[in-house]
Amino acid sequence: MGKYLYDLHVHTAESSSCASVPAKDVVEHYKETGFDGIVITDHMSDYKMRRAHAETIEQKAEYFLKGYREAKKYETPEFSVVLGMELSFTDINGDFLIFGIDEDFLYKRHLDAFRDLEEFRPFADENNLLVFQAHPFRFDMDIQNPALLDGMEVYNGHPGHNSNNDIALIWATKYNLRRSSGSDFHGDKGDMPQGGVYLPERVTDAKALRDILKRCDYTLKDE
Repeated sequence: MGKYLYDLHVHTAESSSCASVPAKDVVEHYKETGFDGIVITDHMSDYKMRRAHAETIEQKAEYFLKGYREAKKYETPEFSVVLGMELSFTDINGDFLIFGIDEDFLYKRHLDAFRDLEEFRPFADENNLLVFQAHPFRFDMDIQNPALLDGMEVYNGHPGHNSNNDIALIWATKYNLRRSSGSDFHGDKGDMPQGGVYLPERVTDAKALRDILKRCDYTLKDE
């Protein structure tokens, strides 16, 4: 088992309007709960960007990065803050955890404008990204072609949803997809970190995390 516990699915109030806890408090919460790091996966979607009145690529990037940048201020040698994303497309119901992005990536294209996973997949490959479908078996999610996915979130700890994690695990196993686990932390009352993965080494940047996930050199928290 790896030594370092990371939550792969965390939101901040600065960049996810559905979250209620500021980035500073998110970091302190996870430090107190015994984690070694978190991946900030704030929402990127057409709806979220319109709600934030972000129109240009620069405005969207700056809004999206607010929570991550604030959280990064409280990183220590013992606790890492890594950049990720929860991306939604315009024409399907679904959310996708994107691993391997850096800040420069946000300024390349209007990421909220992709219509579906099939359109996004070549862009992900071109930029060496990993795409995991988040909570794929909530009642309102569209099932995706497994061939377009790198992995699947088989444990989602959000207390306000039934994510049918057992079905996600069966599906990921059937199609030999990488598995991820995260709390989907938004700060709801009782929304304590439950999900996570153990990594073999401490990571401080998204590309190092991507490489570990890519070679499946990790274990789920509850395995």
